[in-house]
Order: sequence, then structure tokens, then C-alpha cells
Amino acid sequence: MKNVRELNKVADEALKSAKRVVDTLVDPQSFVESDRFIRSATALGEATGEGVVSGFATISDVQVGVFAISGDILKGSIGKANAKKIAKCINNAIKTDSPVIGVVDTQGARFAEGIEAMEGYGEIFAAFSSAYGVVPTILVVKGSNYGLTSYLSSVCDFTICYDKSVTATSSPLILVAGTTADAAKVGTGEAMTKAGIASVTVKSDKELSEVVKKLVTLVSLGAIASEDDGNRVCKGLKAGVKTATIISEVFDKNSFIEIKKGFGDEVVTGYARLNGVTVGVVASDPTVHEGRFTPDGAKKVTELINTCDSFAIPVVSIIDSKGAINCAACQGELMRSVGDMIYAYNVTAVAKVSLITGNAIGLGYVAFCAKSTCDYTVAWENACIGMLDNAASAELVYAKEIAEAKDKDAALEKAAKAYGEENTAAVTVAEKGYLDNVIVPNFSRQYLIAAVQAFIEKR
Repeated sequence: MKNVRELNKVADEALKSAKRVVDTLVDPQSFVESDRFIRSATALGEATGEGVVSGFATISDVQVGVFAISGDILKGSIGKANAKKIAKCINNAIKTDSPVIGVVDTQGARFAEGIEAMEGYGEIFAAFSSAYGVVPTILVVKGSNYGLTSYLSSVCDFTICYDKSVTATSSPLILVAGTTADAAKVGTGEAMTKAGIASVTVKSDKELSEVVKKLVTLVSLGAIASEDDGNRVCKGLKAGVKTATIISEVFDKNSFIEIKKGFGDEVVTGYARLNGVTVGVVASDPTVHEGRFTPDGAKKVTELINTCDSFAIPVVSIIDSKGAINCAACQGELMRSVGDMIYAYNVTAVAKVSLITGNAIGLGYVAFCAKSTCDYTVAWENACIGMLDNAASAELVYAKEIAEAKDKDAALEKAAKAYGEENTAAVTVAEKGYLDNVIVPNFSRQYLIAAVQAFIEKR
């Protein structure tokens, strides 16, 4: 009979690095390990625990299922036994309605196991697919993420990459063979950010712990008691302020976490709390392409809306956008990605509240503010809402008068102002019944809180 103390000693040594990451993520003394002594012999060798730590724990008192693949054990290779261990962890999390956190450091399949290793990958993907949209799933790329596990991001809600991690469908050396590309730049955290794969990039275990804790509590705990004043006046808000300022002023202090920063930068997406209620945030940035949506920006918004739909999280849109980007080369991609975004926003059953802080032109209005789409829409006094901006509209409507004027610039400016007052001014649009209210910027927080609370239980 094998000595349990000796087995524990072997397991502790074999899984030391993976256990260290788990301990960093979870509440102290909360981790309960499962399948600790699983071991199978392969041509590569054998390891107690199969190079994977898995089990249950809590993060800020939220129960989670967690697993970590150790890159120190057989290069973190995936085989039949450890794949079953990972799949079991995920499936148990689904049974208990617990978020899943997976930490990967693997250089691919255990080649010696052949088809059995492939079947193992199948079990992992089947488990993640079953979890997607049912419980929150977070994939953390700690070191290497080569081969089939690189595709897991497509079936996870959030992917967190260390800045020095590498994610690639094959070895970077193989991928750059026959080219002049630098293998050292393939699949890095920065590359994954620019590709829209990484939800967040971190530099340390401490930073990882903070991000995971924030995501788990935001997505799992829909509403908590807020430490921020629901009636707080947003004194820093006025026409022309930066998008970051609006976000920091409107939502509960220090509650916002940005998702996919560095990808589709004309729109900021993320999660925050509004008087203690978790909300998804879509905020166009007028300093990037005038807030005009690109294919990447639209994809970014669609992903956020789909996650909000899965977990009944209201969506708050902050709009200052002149529509979609003018791009002849990307027309096909733009049509598909913007179409997907509009569809996702329309079919989601969650509460949808919009604040227009500047322009809501064309797509900027139709996608996020139209009465047929949005539950409640308010606008700042300075907002401009219409098919085209005032100058472009004036050039069409008053073309003859402008052409005949001695000072064409002055004539255009005068015509644009007149057109705006008659057609696109927030009060004018509200009078036609297309806005619920026109507000002073300082009271944005109160209006958004009231609207979310009014529609959060809508049917």
C-alpha cells in the first residue's frame, strides 16, 4: 500500500508552481483540491496530479471552480488523464453554478498519446462550450499557450494574458518559418491585445488577482450595497470632456474595469457598478475617428453585449459618435460586424439605457439610442442628433445660398447653426418624442441610476 504522506509530498513538489498561482487568485485557505493523485505513465514520463491542479475555492466569497496547468510538468502537455481532470472541474462548476477560472501554461498535446490526447482536447472544448453563457468563464494565459488550447478564447467570456505570455496555434518558430517575421513578437500579450483576443493584459500575479477578483464579483454578484452616493452630483461633467472622465464621474467610484483596451479604440467597453448594480458599459470616444465605428469596435461591442445577455447585466451606452468609419477597403467586414452588433443589441433582453453626450449621428443613434431599440434615452443639452452632422446637412439643404455667399465659410456656419436648431438639437428631438429627457450633464448619474433600476426587471 502506498504511503499517503509520501504521495502528498510528491504531489506538492510536482504541482508547486501551479498551486502558487491558484493560491494567489483565491481566498486564503479556501481551496479544496480534487483528483489530486491522478497519474498515468507515458513515453514522456509520469507525474502525480498530471501537471494540473484543480478544485473549488472562493474569490471574495464567491465560489469558483479553478484549474491550473503547470508548464513545469511535461511542458504542460495535454493528455487524456489531465484533460479529464480539467473537464471534470468545469462540469462540476456548471453543476454548482460557479464561475470557472482556468490558468494555462502548455506547449501542446502529449504527442505520444496520439488520438487519446486529441480526445482529451475534445472533452475540454465540450466542457467549456457547455459552460459558455451559463457560468462566467475566465481563461488566464500564464506562460505558453500553444496548439489547440489557443482556441479556447473563442469559448470563454474573458481571456487574461500576462504581458510575457505567448499564445499561438503552433510554435512561433514554425509560424514564422520562411518569412522575415520575428518569432519573439508572435502571440505576445501585446499582440493578443491588438488582435482583440486578450480582454485584459497583466504584468504580475498581484495584478492578475485584482483583475480576476473584480471580474468575478462584477459578473457573479449582480447587485451589492454601494459605498458611493446614488445622488452624487457629477461636478466634472460638461460638453467636450473626455470619455474617461464621464465614466469615472457617472459610475460608482473605482468600479470600472475596461475590457479589450487597445482594440477598436473608438469605443471603450467594460463593466462597472451603478449604485451597486453591475452594468455593461459601451462608451464611444469622439477623439478617435470622431467616434465612428470600425469593424474591430463593432466586434468588441458585440462581445460585451452577448456576455451581458448571458448573465442578465444591463447595458449603459454613452454615445458621442458620428456613425461608422468611411472605409472602402473594409466595406464587407464593416457590414458584417456592424450588422452583428445591431442584431445583438436589439435581441438582448436586458435593460438598455443610453446617454447622448455629444453627437448621435446615423449609426450612432440607430444602433444605441433609437426608441425601438433602447428602453430609456437621455441627452445633454448640447447633443446633436440626426442623419448627418449639422454642417453636412446644411451643405445639402442650403447648397444654393452657401454657393452664392461672398463668405462661404461664414454662410456655412450660419446655415449649420440654423439647421441644428430646427432639426438636430436635443430639445427639438425630444419634442418629437425621440428622447425621454434632456438633462444638465451634472445630473447624469442620477438619471442613469433611476433608468437602470426602472427597467432592470423588464419582461
